[in-house]
Amino acid sequence: MMFFKGGLKAAILGFAVVAGAVSASAQEVVLSAGTESNEDGLYYKTLVLIDDQLREKTGGKVSFKIYPNQQLGNELSMIEGLRNGSLDVAIAGGGNFASFVPAFQLFSVPYVFKDYETYRAAMAPDSKVWALMQQKVSEAELGLQLVAPTTVGSRWFANTKGEVTKPEDIKALNVRMRVQANPIEAEVWGTYGAIPVNMPMPEVVAAMRQGVVEAVENAPDILSTYKIQETAKYMARTDHSFYVAVVLIGDAAMNKVPEDLRAAVKEAFAAGGQALLDASVEAQAKAIEALKADGAIISEVDKAAFREPLAPLYEKVAKDVNAEDILAAIQAL
Repeated sequence: MMFFKGGLKAAILGFAVVAGAVSASAQEVVLSAGTESNEDGLYYKTLVLIDDQLREKTGGKVSFKIYPNQQLGNELSMIEGLRNGSLDVAIAGGGNFASFVPAFQLFSVPYVFKDYETYRAAMAPDSKVWALMQQKVSEAELGLQLVAPTTVGSRWFANTKGEVTKPEDIKALNVRMRVQANPIEAEVWGTYGAIPVNMPMPEVVAAMRQGVVEAVENAPDILSTYKIQETAKYMARTDHSFYVAVVLIGDAAMNKVPEDLRAAVKEAFAAGGQALLDASVEAQAKAIEALKADGAIISEVDKAAFREPLAPLYEKVAKDVNAEDILAAIQAL
């Protein structure tokens, strides 16, 4: 049996959420939606944008009750909540979701998308990549559905010890580094010379202050939200990942929605996700300025040097996790 931090709290609170999820009026469905993000983060904004679309496209008959700040557990426990029906909708990073759908491990290999335009095309609702992602989730028979993309932007490397401009710098610093619950993440950063440590993102600042970890990789928006610069002021603009995160809904939750509204609900999820992807570019620019203003030391890196040791990894990972079709679809963009 698997236990996750916050799981018991999530279960207790989640059952209470379900009990009140459908209003007295059978015509109104209120779905519980959880995220680790606080109200300033892009994941929270994703849920707000989808909620706006839901209310518009269903005439107010379907909406969200949003629970930010890990109120319903961390990402792993929220996914379990979707599966057992104690939670309706949740956002999960692709690295964490890969614990349930291994094909998503492919997105943890740095530079799998050659540039932002390729990433954006892959996440479009009519792209082959997106269709294959939904297919993998369906085939996993988890009792949930992939309904929208989201993101925190491109990801950087940050640490407490010193500047990084090339992979050798990471090895020289000998840092313990927080990674997501995904073996590919551990393999990649281990290749660069870091010592991977798995933990939820909300625990990183305290862990850095205690010396448990000294490095982390994440998007400027997340780094700024968690004020990582207060403990890890050295940031490398690696842009190693145009981050794939997902919005998920439980099958039980979708069944709460009247059948004649389900098409509109799916359209609302898709529209909200696309709006967030567009908004993320400006949000990242603002986050970078906030990091600079708060004392972050940002260094440019030799991206070719970071890509070079990973060349054999794309085909290997794709084969190992049954994602060769996804990789081929990305490379065709």
